[in-house]
Amino acid sequence: MAIETFDESSVRAGASVASSIEYFEAFSDAFQNACQAAGGPVDRFYIAAGDVLQLRLAGPALLPYLTPAIAHLATPPPLTPALQICAWDSDSTGLTLPTPPWPVDDRVARGELPSFSNHRIRTAFQPVPSAVSMLDTGKALGIFWVQNGACIPYYDASAPFRTILHWWFHSRSRQLIHGAAVGAPTGGVLIAGKGGSGKSTTALACLSSPLLYVGDDYVLLSQKDSPRLHSLYNSAKLNADHVHRFPHLVPLISNPDKLDAEKAVIFLQEHHPEKLLHSIPVRAIVLPKLSAHAETRLRPASPTASLLALAPSTIFQLPGAGQEVFQFLKNFVEQVPSYVLDLGSDLSRIPAVIEELLGANQVPFAPVRIGGPQCGVR
Repeated sequence: MAIETFDESSVRAGASVASSIEYFEAFSDAFQNACQAAGGPVDRFYIAAGDVLQLRLAGPALLPYLTPAIAHLATPPPLTPALQICAWDSDSTGLTLPTPPWPVDDRVARGELPSFSNHRIRTAFQPVPSAVSMLDTGKALGIFWVQNGACIPYYDASAPFRTILHWWFHSRSRQLIHGAAVGAPTGGVLIAGKGGSGKSTTALACLSSPLLYVGDDYVLLSQKDSPRLHSLYNSAKLNADHVHRFPHLVPLISNPDKLDAEKAVIFLQEHHPEKLLHSIPVRAIVLPKLSAHAETRLRPASPTASLLALAPSTIFQLPGAGQEVFQFLKNFVEQVPSYVLDLGSDLSRIPAVIEELLGANQVPFAPVRIGGPQCGVR
């Protein structure tokens, strides 16, 4: 199976390390000045996949825009965090971004700036909402700037620092992936598929069941010993035209006055913290598919089907993601069984079907290599 991917090595080879480090230092100095202008830094600490992350803000202005989605990961301050992320905005601090030295036409797909991205420094620019993300892997330091926190789109507020966290965890052999996850401490499922396939519907349907919620839209995958999914965000998003299917969730929507232009967003830590789970072993991959039938049911799928559901959306949404990410995902889908979940009209049956799958899926799975003799539907 061939999927065109972004060549990460070409980004690293084409970048000047010295010039990127020089701009990163100017970016860092600007953040320190912003902290002084804002009356000092505001620190928050979180833990994800065993890594302690320190978030240092230049004043409190960005707190309501960048922290609700990660509030469930909060932890007491440690002595030494694995990663520090500094964040500031110009509107509240009055300080502008250092003049960007990269050419206007340098930005490629997903915002990556090749002339300022290399083995040490990664750089990305978002024209909307006018934001810059940088990571110095050598210093374990990320910096995020935005012109105005109030202009951060709902999809970025639902998954803050997504670009920096993708770079950081990728450098530590873990991968941010586009998918949802539900389950129990003993095991769960990754729910994968392109937008509109029913990922969020499937995950949200499980809130009224014994199943717990790891993430919706983005979760973190590790494979050191065996595949495991880690929570990064407690946000849940739902298309506005699907809200009526979950009337009990309507009072929890954080943006009810914007559903004509945005998806409905719910921060589960604020309403159902008991339903959140930080990490699960992966027992299966589930590929939801909308069905005209009333019955919700499972049927076997191939690892190739799971790779096609995961790789394009993951790679095309994350700056710098390419062949290494593709190989990471290929290895993953070969290690766990895959199923199509035909979604019937009765949403209440979705969690029961997943629970039955998890209860039955206790026998060790024999890996199936893509392209091998067993690559057919299991």
